[in-house]
Amino acid sequence: MRAFNESQLNVFLNAFGQSIETSTGITFTGIVEVIPVSIDTGGGGFIEGEETYVSAKKADIVTAGVTINSVLIIEGENFVVYNIVDDLSGMVNVYYRTEQGQSFAENY
Repeated sequence: MRAFNESQLNVFLNAFGQSIETSTGITFTGIVEVIPVSIDTGGGGFIEGEETYVSAKKADIVTAGVTINSVLIIEGENFVVYNIVDDLSGMVNVYYRTEQGQSFAENY
Protein backbone atom coordinates (compact mmCIF):
# COMPACT_ATOMS: atom_id res chain seq x y z
CA MET A 1 0.00 0.00 0.00
CA ARG A 2 1.15 3.50 -0.75
CA ALA A 3 1.77 5.73 2.24
CA PHE A 4 0.30 9.22 2.27
CA ASN A 5 2.49 12.21 2.97
CA GLU A 6 1.64 14.61 5.82
CA SER A 7 0.00 17.15 3.51
CA GLN A 8 -2.27 14.51 1.96
CA LEU A 9 -3.30 13.23 5.39
CA ASN A 10 -4.15 16.75 6.55
CA VAL A 11 -6.22 17.54 3.45
CA PHE A 12 -8.19 14.31 3.86
CA LEU A 13 -8.82 14.80 7.58
CA ASN A 14 -9.65 18.51 7.23
CA ALA A 15 -12.23 17.71 4.55
CA PHE A 16 -13.99 14.80 6.26
CA GLY A 17 -12.82 14.62 9.87
CA GLN A 18 -14.35 15.58 13.17
CA SER A 19 -12.97 16.05 16.65
CA ILE A 20 -12.64 12.85 18.66
CA GLU A 21 -11.83 12.94 22.38
CA THR A 22 -10.29 10.30 24.62
CA SER A 23 -11.40 9.71 28.21
CA THR A 24 -8.15 11.39 29.29
CA GLY A 25 -9.18 14.63 27.53
CA ILE A 26 -6.85 14.40 24.53
CA THR A 27 -8.45 15.26 21.18
CA PHE A 28 -7.53 14.30 17.63
CA THR A 29 -9.21 14.52 14.24
CA GLY A 30 -10.73 11.37 12.80
CA ILE A 31 -13.21 10.28 10.16
CA VAL A 32 -16.11 8.30 11.62
CA GLU A 33 -17.01 5.44 9.31
CA VAL A 34 -19.62 2.68 9.31
CA ILE A 35 -19.52 -0.47 7.21
CA PRO A 36 -22.27 -3.08 6.92
CA VAL A 37 -21.51 -6.63 8.01
CA SER A 38 -23.51 -9.63 6.82
CA ILE A 39 -22.97 -13.19 8.05
CA ASP A 40 -24.53 -16.20 6.31
CA THR A 41 -26.04 -18.49 8.95
CA GLY A 42 -25.86 -21.46 6.59
CA GLY A 43 -29.59 -22.11 6.66
CA GLY A 44 -30.58 -19.45 4.18
CA GLY A 45 -30.62 -16.68 6.76
CA PHE A 46 -28.32 -13.79 7.43
CA ILE A 47 -27.25 -11.84 10.47
CA GLU A 48 -26.69 -8.23 9.60
CA GLY A 49 -25.05 -5.47 11.57
CA GLU A 50 -22.58 -2.63 11.36
CA GLU A 51 -18.97 -2.12 12.29
CA THR A 52 -17.97 1.38 13.32
CA TYR A 53 -14.49 2.81 13.27
CA VAL A 54 -12.51 6.03 13.14
CA SER A 55 -9.78 6.59 10.55
CA ALA A 56 -7.05 8.84 11.93
CA LYS A 57 -3.35 9.61 11.57
CA LYS A 58 -1.27 6.91 13.19
CA ALA A 59 0.90 9.58 14.84
CA ASP A 60 -2.19 11.19 16.41
CA ILE A 61 -3.42 7.86 17.79
CA VAL A 62 0.00 7.16 19.31
CA THR A 63 0.22 10.67 20.79
CA ALA A 64 -3.31 10.37 22.21
CA GLY A 65 -2.39 7.03 23.79
CA VAL A 66 -5.26 5.16 22.11
CA THR A 67 -4.95 1.40 22.66
CA ILE A 68 -7.29 -1.57 22.97
CA ASN A 69 -9.88 -0.84 25.73
CA SER A 70 -9.34 2.94 25.49
CA VAL A 71 -12.52 5.00 25.72
CA LEU A 72 -13.34 7.41 22.89
CA ILE A 73 -15.97 10.11 23.22
CA ILE A 74 -17.75 10.66 19.93
CA GLU A 75 -20.63 13.12 19.76
CA GLY A 76 -20.99 12.91 23.55
CA GLU A 77 -21.18 9.10 23.76
CA ASN A 78 -18.54 6.79 25.22
CA PHE A 79 -17.19 3.95 23.09
CA VAL A 80 -14.57 1.26 23.85
CA VAL A 81 -11.78 0.46 21.36
CA TYR A 82 -11.60 -3.25 20.51
CA ASN A 83 -9.28 -3.32 17.49
CA ILE A 84 -6.73 -1.09 15.75
CA VAL A 85 -5.69 -1.84 12.16
CA ASP A 86 -2.61 -0.24 10.63
CA ASP A 87 -2.52 -0.58 6.83
CA LEU A 88 0.84 1.24 6.67
CA SER A 89 -0.67 4.21 4.78
CA GLY A 90 -0.09 6.67 7.63
CA MET A 91 -3.70 6.22 8.75
CA VAL A 92 -5.07 3.63 11.16
CA ASN A 93 -8.60 2.34 11.62
CA VAL A 94 -9.70 2.31 15.26
CA TYR A 95 -12.68 -0.02 15.71
CA TYR A 96 -14.97 0.71 18.63
CA ARG A 97 -18.30 -0.30 20.15
CA THR A 98 -20.57 0.98 22.88
CA GLU A 99 -19.56 0.30 26.47
CA GLN A 100 -22.64 -1.94 26.75
CA GLY A 101 -21.64 -3.79 23.57
CA GLN A 102 -18.12 -4.25 24.93
CA SER A 103 -19.47 -5.99 28.04
CA PHE A 104 -21.66 -8.23 25.89
CA ALA A 105 -18.75 -9.16 23.61
CA GLU A 106 -16.49 -10.02 26.56
CA ASN A 107 -19.06 -12.50 27.88
CA TYR A 108 -19.17 -14.56 24.65
